[in-house]
Amino acid sequence: MNSLRPRGFTLIEFLVAVGISGIFLAILVPYLLRAREVSRRTECAAHIAQIGAALWQYAKDQGPNSPLPETPYDPVRKPTGYNCFTGAQDMHPFARDSGVKPNDITASLWLLVRCGYIDPAVFVCPSTSDQPDSIPPGPGGGLRRSNFAASKNLSYSYACPFTDAFDFEFSTDRLPGEFALLADKNPGFDCDGLRVLGPQHDSPPFELAKGNSLNHGQAGQNVLYGDGHVEFEPSPFVGVGGDNIYTAVADHRLRGEHPALDIPGYFGTDIGPAYNYDSYLVPTARDVTP
Repeated sequence: MNSLRPRGFTLIEFLVAVGISGIFLAILVPYLLRAREVSRRTECAAHIAQIGAALWQYAKDQGPNSPLPETPYDPVRKPTGYNCFTGAQDMHPFARDSGVKPNDITASLWLLVRCGYIDPAVFVCPSTSDQPDSIPPGPGGGLRRSNFAASKNLSYSYACPFTDAFDFEFSTDRLPGEFALLADKNPGFDCDGLRVLGPQHDSPPFELAKGNSLNHGQAGQNVLYGDGHVEFEPSPFVGVGGDNIYTAVADHRLRGEHPALDIPGYFGTDIGPAYNYDSYLVPTARDVTP
């Protein structure tokens, strides 16, 4: 009697199995990647919420009607605009001889680390390749520094308070609930002069996405609002009245005229918020360590 031997795969059967596996992976891999990004987006929102809580606590500890964290402002030589990542190794950002330049937006955020309100790792979005600042964690670690060491240590942008705009008051008691205070980092823009060559508020979704942060593949950004809540927004036109949170509505101080909020806006280190509720979140992805 002949013994029975198991029959191996034929070439056709093998190719069919490979094809089925390929189809399965083509379906599964994008799903896994989307699920991972959703998880990272949620973790990012939690980071921003922690920063928000630290901002509020900092202002509260400074006393009634105290401003949110900000380093020295030069209203004469630099009445609008911002610096970033200056004087990182200095001991004190408020010293007269400090290497921190006036109107430094990132040194303003570093005050939360310096004063022990938050760990520098919270300033890194998990969807990016950014890395936490390497100072020792815990209270007192940030006192040896006045700023983030490098642009890769900060994944978020903060509302610029350095402006001569009328009635601009940078405090939790005075900002409206829909004011955008912090968000995933400003992507930076191509410009004609200072005017942004970006999408309009009513652009098609794929065009509108070009104005979103790079942190989440320009799908949108987590935004911290003046009332303390965080929301993922698919468009940058989410400030007060539909303001683009990553640009200023004008390149000069507005004198009472109603601002046009549905424009791409203006962008640059030499401009600031144009009116009292103009969110202009900086630094941008183009701002690098000096």
